[in-house]
Amino acid sequence: MQRAWSTVIAVVLLHACQSTGNAPPSGSRTFPRNAQVWATEPEITAADLRQRLYLIADDSMMGRETGSLGAFKASAYVAAEFRRLGLEPAGDSSTYFQTVPFWDVKVDPRSRLVTSGGTTLQLGTDFLPASFALPPRVLEQAAVVYAGSVGDTAHLIAPSGAAGKFVVLDVPQGFDRRAIGPLVGRYREASTIGIVALDQLGSEQIARIREGRPVSDTTRNPRAIALVWLSRRAAAGLLGNEPARVAPGTATGTTVSGRYDFTRTAVAFPARNVVAILRGSDPALRNEYISLTAHHDHVGFDHHPVDHDSLRAFNRVVRPMGADSPNRPATNEEQVRIRAILDSLRAIRPPRRDSIRNGADDDGSGTVAILEIAEAFAGAQGAERPRRSILFVSHTGEEAGLLGSRWYTDHATVPLDSVVGEIDEDMVGRGAASDFPRGGTGPGSPTYLEVIGAKRISREFGEMLEAANAKQPLPFVFDYTYDAPGHPLQYYCRADHYSYARYGIPSVAFSRGEHLDYHQVTDEAQYISYQDLSRVTKMVHDGALAVANAPERPKRDVAKPADPHGPCVQ
Repeated sequence: MQRAWSTVIAVVLLHACQSTGNAPPSGSRTFPRNAQVWATEPEITAADLRQRLYLIADDSMMGRETGSLGAFKASAYVAAEFRRLGLEPAGDSSTYFQTVPFWDVKVDPRSRLVTSGGTTLQLGTDFLPASFALPPRVLEQAAVVYAGSVGDTAHLIAPSGAAGKFVVLDVPQGFDRRAIGPLVGRYREASTIGIVALDQLGSEQIARIREGRPVSDTTRNPRAIALVWLSRRAAAGLLGNEPARVAPGTATGTTVSGRYDFTRTAVAFPARNVVAILRGSDPALRNEYISLTAHHDHVGFDHHPVDHDSLRAFNRVVRPMGADSPNRPATNEEQVRIRAILDSLRAIRPPRRDSIRNGADDDGSGTVAILEIAEAFAGAQGAERPRRSILFVSHTGEEAGLLGSRWYTDHATVPLDSVVGEIDEDMVGRGAASDFPRGGTGPGSPTYLEVIGAKRISREFGEMLEAANAKQPLPFVFDYTYDAPGHPLQYYCRADHYSYARYGIPSVAFSRGEHLDYHQVTDEAQYISYQDLSRVTKMVHDGALAVANAPERPKRDVAKPADPHGPCVQ
C-alpha cells in the first residue's frame, strides 16, 4: 500500500520552516531534494526507516551542520512529521521549534606568523590556530624552545622554561591526540604552544577550523591556552632540525612574531531543536514524561573531495573506528591489504569523488528511529497507548558539544522534574560484522548494543529497559564497557543523554558502536543495517512504553548534582 505524497510533504515542510518567523532567505529550498517519498506504515518497519534515512542523509542536505541550510531542512522535516502524526508542539511560542543561539567561528584568514629569519609560516599548510575561545594573540619576538615529545613525558621541560615563549611540542605519528590535553596544561604560561600534529589532522578537523564551526557562546577566555597546530616541516624550520633530533630544552635563537585570531558571525540559518509531545492516556500521569531524543545535525562537508572507495579501504585497515582511530600512514603490509580491497571495489564501479559527510548513522539513524516510534505511538490504542506522555526532542548542535541538548535542559519547555527518564539513540544503524568486529557479543554480533548511563542514576530505570529488551524476539546483549568510570573514550560525557543526567534525570545512551565510517564522508545510508535498526527502534519503543506505564516513576538512587553546569565525570 504505497502512494506518492510529495506535494503534501513539500507544502507541510515549507509551512514548518516558516511557522517560527525565522524563514530562510528567499529562493532557498526548505525541504530535502529527494522529498518524493511514499506513505509510511503505522508499525515500525525496516522499509520506513530506510525511506526516511535516505531522505535526511541525502547529498542535498550537505552534511546537516548546525546553522546550515541542511540542518534547517532536517529540522523542518522532523517538525512536519510530528505535525502529520498529531503530536502537540512543545517548542517556542506554541511551535515545534526551539531556537538555539549559535555563531560561526573560523580562523581569521589574516592570521600570520613570521620568524626572525624572515620566513612566513603559511596559514593552513604550516600552522593552524586551535584555541577559538582565546582573545586575539599577538606575538612579539617570542623565543622558540623545544619542550620535547608527548611520547616521552619523562624528558619534557619544566613549566618554568616555557613562560612567555613559543613552545614546540612534538606528537609522534599514531599517538592518540586525546592524551595531549593534560600535557599542554603544564605550559599554559607560554606565549603559544605549537603542537606538531597538523599533518595528522583529519579533513573534518581542518575544515572546521578554516571554514567554521558553530558555537553557542562567543565569550573570550583570556585564560584559554594558546595553541596552534604545526606541520612537521614548519617545526623543523623553527628548530633547525627534525624534532626527534633536537634535545628538549633547546633554545634555537629563533623568535616568532605575528598575530592570530578567530572571527565570529551569526550562523546563516536558525539552529533549532524540534520538540513535540504525545499526550499520555492517564489523567493522573499525563503530566509526567518519558523523553526520547536523538540529534539531527552532523558535521557538514569540506572543499577537498576524496575518493570514496579509497577512503573506505584505507579506514577498514588503518582506522577501523574512523575519526576515533589515530590518523597515521599505512605500513607496507597494510598497503597490500588496502590495495586488495580497493581492487575488488574497482571491479564493481569506477572511482567516485565525495566531500559530504552525510551522517546517515551519526545520527540520522537515531532521528528516523524516534520518528518511527512517534508514528507507532500515535496510532496505538488500548494498552499500547502510553499512560505517561512521551516527550520527543530532536536536538541540534550535538556535534558542536551537546549544545542543543544543553540548551533544551537549561531552557526546558516542560518542567524538568516531570521528566521521569530519557532515552537517547545515537549511531544505532550499524554493528554488522563488516563494521568494527571485536568478537563474541561485541561489534559484529547482531546482539551487540552499547549502553551508557542506564543505571547510574536509577538502577530501576536500567532494569526496566533490560526487561523490555529481554522480551524482544532477538534480545540485544547490553554492553556496559564504555560506561565504566574513567573510561578514556569518555562516552558518558559525549552523548546528549548527559544533558539530562546532569539534572538528575535517569538517562541512557544507546549505540551500536563506532565503525570505519564514523565522521567520514562514507557514513551513508547504503551501509545501514535496516533490519537491525528496526530491532533497536522496537526495543526502545517497548522500553519507553514500560517506563510510561509503570505505576511509579523510576526511583532515583543518587542525589541530584548540586551544579548541573559542573564538569562531567566519566
